[in-house]
Amino acid sequence: MSAAETSLRLEHVGVDLGGRAVLDDVSLTLRGGEAVGLTGPSGSGKTVLCLVLAGALEPTRGSLRLEVGGRAGGPVAPVAGLVLQVHGLVEGLSAEENVALPLQAHGVERHEVVRRVAQALRDVDLERHAARPVEELSGGERQRVGIARALAAEPLVLVADEPTAELDSGNRERVLRLLTARAHDGAIVVIASDDPEVLSACAQVVVLDRGRLLVPPSARIVAG
Repeated sequence: MSAAETSLRLEHVGVDLGGRAVLDDVSLTLRGGEAVGLTGPSGSGKTVLCLVLAGALEPTRGSLRLEVGGRAGGPVAPVAGLVLQVHGLVEGLSAEENVALPLQAHGVERHEVVRRVAQALRDVDLERHAARPVEELSGGERQRVGIARALAAEPLVLVADEPTAELDSGNRERVLRLLTARAHDGAIVVIASDDPEVLSACAQVVVLDRGRLLVPPSARIVAG
């Protein structure tokens, strides 16, 4: 499937949390093929927007629509990968078990789970730590396990919230290559970050401030 055949449209999305509007009237169209950077000051609503884009949080107002091949693609969550700042790993399980868990939940065949998990951990340079419980890993290593988990799902939509925050320069470059490669394979990829190096690796950057998009009002991401 070509990159242009997948799109994600937000129309007038608002999210209220704790009695206030965290997102307000956000309209955005994203297309597969290139990575989009999402930035803005602390408290601007970037994490909440990431959750909405990945189908992990239902908007209070407005709509979120996934289209695949020009047709409605159903709910976003089953085809999305989400990398969280807080890692979201299950303690007591190994790195490879954490990466395998979502695949098993979606009924991926065992031999394919084994292949994807091994490849994803190899991609983030953690194959030697595959059997270690995640609580024994460093913060940067746990972050890479979270990235491997998202990549192993081979998602149509990949949303990463500050995916390089705890990484050294070598691993930052490695992760950026992996994320942008996923975009080049046709996925919709959104990377929330305040790191200029990360944002410079994105084809386009949108800015969020106090829950509203500043520039541009809509990002149309089309493969070249």
